[in-house]
Amino acid sequence: MDYYSIATLHKIDPSILALRKEWLPLAVSFLHLAFKHKHQVSLPYDIFREKLDNYIENTNNTLAEDNQHNHDADYYINQWINESNLIRRIIHHDGYIIQLSQHGERLIGWFEELQNRKIIGTESRLMNILSLLDDIVTRSTEDVEKRLHMLYSQRNQIDSEIERIQDTGQVDGLSDVQIKERLNHISDMASQLLRDFSLVEERFRDMARTIQQAQLNPNIRRGEILGSALDADEQLESSDEGQSFRAFYELLIHPEQRGRFDELIRNIFDMQRLMPFVGENVILQRLTSHLLDAGERVNQSNQRLAEHLRRIVDTRNITESRRIQTLSREIKHMISQLNHLSLFSSARTFYTIEGEPDIELPLERPLYTPAEQIIMTERPRSASNLIDDDALISLYNTFYIDDTLLHENIKRILMSRTEVTLNEVIKSYPITHGIAEVIAYLMIGTDEPNHLVDRKIQDTISIITHTGDEKDVIVPRVIFRRATK
Repeated sequence: MDYYSIATLHKIDPSILALRKEWLPLAVSFLHLAFKHKHQVSLPYDIFREKLDNYIENTNNTLAEDNQHNHDADYYINQWINESNLIRRIIHHDGYIIQLSQHGERLIGWFEELQNRKIIGTESRLMNILSLLDDIVTRSTEDVEKRLHMLYSQRNQIDSEIERIQDTGQVDGLSDVQIKERLNHISDMASQLLRDFSLVEERFRDMARTIQQAQLNPNIRRGEILGSALDADEQLESSDEGQSFRAFYELLIHPEQRGRFDELIRNIFDMQRLMPFVGENVILQRLTSHLLDAGERVNQSNQRLAEHLRRIVDTRNITESRRIQTLSREIKHMISQLNHLSLFSSARTFYTIEGEPDIELPLERPLYTPAEQIIMTERPRSASNLIDDDALISLYNTFYIDDTLLHENIKRILMSRTEVTLNEVIKSYPITHGIAEVIAYLMIGTDEPNHLVDRKIQDTISIITHTGDEKDVIVPRVIFRRATK
């Protein structure tokens, strides 16, 4: 952090430049309301624009006339995207969406820290530092004897505490101040983690730009370009940020770890003593889903970057193929001119028809056979007007298979893998609606082109029926694959 680096940031960093803009209060307050109030990762463009129009109108009603914002939502959106780079407009499958950039995240984080009126928890931070230092020392040593000594020491401390509790019948719990301090520290770390996802995504973009520049170098050989494109995924994931993000995401989507995570958060909100402290803490209530949404955003961005790098080589391949086709046509034209020479005047001309010949014999067609006529001998009997109670109950208790939930189950597993079988999906997300849910998975596997149904291999799936009985269902192997685009 020297003078020149600070001076450079002061001139070019979008977050710092935004501090000098007149619309800064409008930008920070609205972006915080739109994204951080309910921790939205992205918003459809039309909804974002409509919310901004309403926010400008409501804000102007509280301001003096000379301090009002006189431009419409389109003007400020253009400023925040093109000039200040606070938000991004990204093409989605159903239109444009708006996301915060790393500069917008940083700007909001600054003002959140300036307005933070919560307790300043020094004890919890010191305990966190000591815990991390102890974890580094304990898990970094390769000395077996030293590691065993550490484990024995921890075991002795635990045994000593167990004996003390059994003798006295008292537990050393946390005080109200310690509880409040630790919960605030957790919320701060969770908020910082959600903000850091934009920085991780930007690091991926920087690495992708570096790889792209290497591919666009005119002096690089074709084989090196192809190898660089094929290794784009590996280069992005083998970086420090990529390895850390992959470890984080695999830990988060692991059913056992995620279940433990959700259970701990649920227990916090179920404990009566903690209710005055957690209150309406939106971050903690939906922390798992917030992390999944933010992680999926980075994952999808990473996949798009790798696909973009591969398309660069595809474009070069198309150009090269067109050049070869042009040369081939010229060669064919030159060869066709040789037919006029006397050397080839006696040569016979042959025509080649692709494919095997089809043989159709008219006498092998069967003779016409009239359709059998059905003669009705009696009228159908009228149904009873009485409605069975059991039938009504069965009709009322019908259930609905949510395809969106099944797609989400598949998508979450495919975030850390390129393909997964139906059997593996069901092990992580067990069947709850019987054979109908299995059929829904099969329909997903057959309807989407990136998935595969291998009828040569069969898998056995265990399901629980509505009567509570366990049954085995034999289905063809379904392989779900991550979409490439």
